[in-house]
Amino acid sequence: MPMERRHFVKLMLPAALIQPLAAQGGASKPLLRFGAIADPQYADKDMRRNRFYRKSPAKLEKAITALNKHPLDFVVTLGDMIDCEFESFGPMMERYARLRVPHYKVYGNHDFEVADADKGKVAAAMEMPELGYYAVEYGGWKLLFLDGTELSTYRYPSKDPRTVAAEAERVKLQKAGVVSALSWNGGMSKAQFEWLQKVLDQAEAAGQKVIVMNHFPILPEGDRHNLWNAEQLLERLDASSQVVAYMNGHNHKGGYVDHKGVHYVNFKGMVESAKETAYAVVSCYSDRIEIEGFGAEPDRKLKL
Repeated sequence: MPMERRHFVKLMLPAALIQPLAAQGGASKPLLRFGAIADPQYADKDMRRNRFYRKSPAKLEKAITALNKHPLDFVVTLGDMIDCEFESFGPMMERYARLRVPHYKVYGNHDFEVADADKGKVAAAMEMPELGYYAVEYGGWKLLFLDGTELSTYRYPSKDPRTVAAEAERVKLQKAGVVSALSWNGGMSKAQFEWLQKVLDQAEAAGQKVIVMNHFPILPEGDRHNLWNAEQLLERLDASSQVVAYMNGHNHKGGYVDHKGVHYVNFKGMVESAKETAYAVVSCYSDRIEIEGFGAEPDRKLKL
């Protein structure tokens, strides 16, 4: 039976967009190819902690020009399109509009670093569904986009009951020794976990490979950047035979972990460095994933 819309968003795309590469088949040509950008984090403010906020629009524009030359299925931004202030979305979305392929996004913590009166406008500004988790299909691949800001101290206005409850949960986790129970991280709700399980079960039945996208990492274990309920999410992904990769941003230094044959890739933050950029083209084959990094992002060849 189909799931209720509040738990599942399936984006229907034209066949020409869904399988432009899959029909080619074979190990020599990708079945799926997409661009990946993490943490552009634009704001009209001075550099701080090696984050060159004002340079992000120009970096993004160059990345989009380059990505438009690749035969991609889509581009994903792994959170933190902006650093702060609602007005920052305008210059970034203007540049993203030049993409020639669909653009998927996940929410990052900085995307909600806006005035309380503007928090309810973020979804529309980013052209995102209000429910921040959803799935899309490309041939034999299922892409899951999670919302790690759902439980957080910044997603909703300061006096909102959800903010008060999130702060109480954060303090509880902190007292329990969860090192990532920090105000600039976040977590996933019970409803989102239930949705995730249903979608993973569907992928299992259909024999689809699954790539999970989120802003927050869940490995390495004990990292202070991790999702609040990283352990629970990792257990859920471990139980699925179809998950092949988990991709995220948030930790601008980037990183990689091979956990039980699943590849956990943390893409580097575009906002870092005055001159060097960071983004990637991800090519998925039947037996491997190849990541071609640009700027600070390294190349990777990941066996499936």
